[in-house]
Amino acid sequence: MKLVSTLLPLILFFNCAMLGVLQDKIPAPEFEFESLTIKSITLTDITLLANTSVENPYPISLPSSILEMDLKIEGMKLTHLKTDLGAIEAKKTKQLPIEVKFKYSDLYNLYKKFPDKPMLEVSSEGTMKVPIPKEWQLLGKDSVSFPFVKKKEIPAVLPDVEIKNFKVVLPNKEEIMKNANSESLTNTAIGFLDGLLSQKKQSVTSAAEAGLTGLNLNLNTEFDFVFANKAAADLNLSNLGYDLKLAGENFLNGSPKEIINSGKTSTVKVSTKFPVANISSALYKTIQSHTANFDLKGSSSFNVPNLKEQIPFSYEKKGNFKW
Repeated sequence: MKLVSTLLPLILFFNCAMLGVLQDKIPAPEFEFESLTIKSITLTDITLLANTSVENPYPISLPSSILEMDLKIEGMKLTHLKTDLGAIEAKKTKQLPIEVKFKYSDLYNLYKKFPDKPMLEVSSEGTMKVPIPKEWQLLGKDSVSFPFVKKKEIPAVLPDVEIKNFKVVLPNKEEIMKNANSESLTNTAIGFLDGLLSQKKQSVTSAAEAGLTGLNLNLNTEFDFVFANKAAADLNLSNLGYDLKLAGENFLNGSPKEIINSGKTSTVKVSTKFPVANISSALYKTIQSHTANFDLKGSSSFNVPNLKEQIPFSYEKKGNFKW
């Protein structure tokens, strides 16, 4: 009896030691949470991108890997994510990007709690569970779990854009006479353009109907795109491009020479020329009425002082404005 009691601890110790050796020799999957970045900001939402990867050390494919994650902003849980990230090929490392989109409608109450905080902390907390093939399992362990916590600051943004200070400047009589090759064409052009701003009903409302398609004249237009943030972060836009339609017709696209960033407001001053020969009936009536349905699309970069990266910002808005 004494011999058994003496040998038992030795046997257990030996078995544990052997299991330790075996465990050291058996490969295990590896998980890495590489980064949490802001993929894009729009007028309606913020999209975060979690870049993760799993390494499969086995000579056979792993059928699936399950990720569960809570996303919190300033400690408040906003969403829980559970997803199967699919099979991982034998002896391969699979990149597993995960996108999470927050609508401003979901963030509005949070912004109200921190009205003066320009940067908010996002925390992603969860577990990646990766299966182990049967022939590689030790002590019946069929999977390995990797807990993770990743944090990131995001700007408090609730952006909008408006068209302001719209103005149409007609060519003067001297410019018209210089480009028209007859007195009759000069008078036709003057009458057509005078009617454009007179708000009087005209029988002819397009350059084609007026016979002005060959005339090398331009309307000068000036206006501002005003981007404003209704949350706490400053707006710092750069590399902005835009595509503007008025009354459903292409009016202007391009990039501004200057963006005036002033705190939570960014103003883009636009000055351009529009060919008189391209004035359609719909555009004529739109300009004449001093009100326009617009469709504005574009993209920019969003620069935040506390973050090194430039954040892609895209915008799309339909509406109506007057001048």
